[in-house]
Amino acid sequence: MIRQYKSQRHRRVEIAGRIREIGTVPVGTIVLIQGRKLQVEAWIPREYTAFERGRFITKRIAGGHLAQVRDLATGKTGHLSDAWLVDAVSIRTDEPDGRALQRRARDRAAAAIDAAVAVMMEEMQ
Repeated sequence: MIRQYKSQRHRRVEIAGRIREIGTVPVGTIVLIQGRKLQVEAWIPREYTAFERGRFITKRIAGGHLAQVRDLATGKTGHLSDAWLVDAVSIRTDEPDGRALQRRARDRAAAAIDAAVAVMMEEMQ
């Protein structure tokens, strides 16, 4: 799973003409957690067991909160909760527009702060 669908922490994105709730940490993102560089490799969908036609089957649904991550120092893989990833320092993202999106968000925040300061200065005069 490349994107984390129906996650608790999400943003709305248009994909194939439909608005979908997408997780905030894309696959390929490299984060720094407790001094270790980890790369998000995949999102694991939630699984649950259902009784259907006289037998138990396993179903997968969107909205899983576990990510498969790789420790870049050792190469070992493991699972990590999205709560750790959302709060971590993002080093870079391999999403096609990832760096541009981060730069745009930073510029937008700076412009909003500058506008608020300008309004305050006008009110003071």
